[in-house]
Amino acid sequence: MARRCVTIAVISAIGLVGSACGDDPPTAEELAAIDALVETELTVEEQRCILDGITRLGITAAQIVAGELTADQDGEVLSATLECVEDLATVESFVDSFIAGAAQEGAELTRDEARCAIRALDADEPGDAIRACLGERVVDLTFGDDPVLDLLVEQCRRGNNQACDELHATSPIGSEYETYGRTCGGRAPAGASPSCFDQLG
Repeated sequence: MARRCVTIAVISAIGLVGSACGDDPPTAEELAAIDALVETELTVEEQRCILDGITRLGITAAQIVAGELTADQDGEVLSATLECVEDLATVESFVDSFIAGAAQEGAELTRDEARCAIRALDADEPGDAIRACLGERVVDLTFGDDPVLDLLVEQCRRGNNQACDELHATSPIGSEYETYGRTCGGRAPAGASPSCFDQLG
């Protein structure tokens, strides 16, 4: 599925000042930051999209290279990266989150199994394709239909209120994703006003 630069809706939801995707080639430091986020070679368009995303977040390539991001910043950078990268299985932190989510469902996955299962999410029959990735093991895993929104659900469930707000702002209106984000993962049953971040911190 095609990915795009961070949407205006996401940017508005977290109050960021935008800048257009640039035409200059990435610097050595910017390339090092991209390498820290994604394990494979990206197209120039994907690189520019990621750099635009982190610029909109007010985060520098130097912070990423030095590992100086807070947990919230790390989640924001991951969301921006996932919006830009064609193959989500190459985003190491997404693979980590996928493995952690599977572990909570009782499945211990290797990195190769997790990557295979992530790629299987785009299959016509994702459940069968995921089971094929896991070999002979019988595992009852449930997945949503959008891996990026699933990641925001997981971050929201763990108490990242910015992720809850982003989930609410970017998910389809009337969907379970939207309800989950609006209610801050069930911590604000009537819905947060004006936002989970403002209401719950």
